[in-house]
Amino acid sequence: MPNIENMDPSGSVKAGVTLSVTNASSENEAILAVENYLRVNKGEALEMSLPEKGEDGSYRIRLE
Repeated sequence: MPNIENMDPSGSVKAGVTLSVTNASSENEAILAVENYLRVNKGEALEMSLPEKGEDGSYRIRLE
């Protein structure tokens, strides 16, 4: 199951924030996890950048 870490120190869900997704088996799984995260955290109006896969296997997705 993917884990999502909000990289913003305040934990805000807003444009410009980067989310780090770990334990996702694919890019699609990372996107679905972030969509669910946004739904739960009332950030459904935000858009997402395409995921960038890091060297450690995590995906970084920027909210726009």
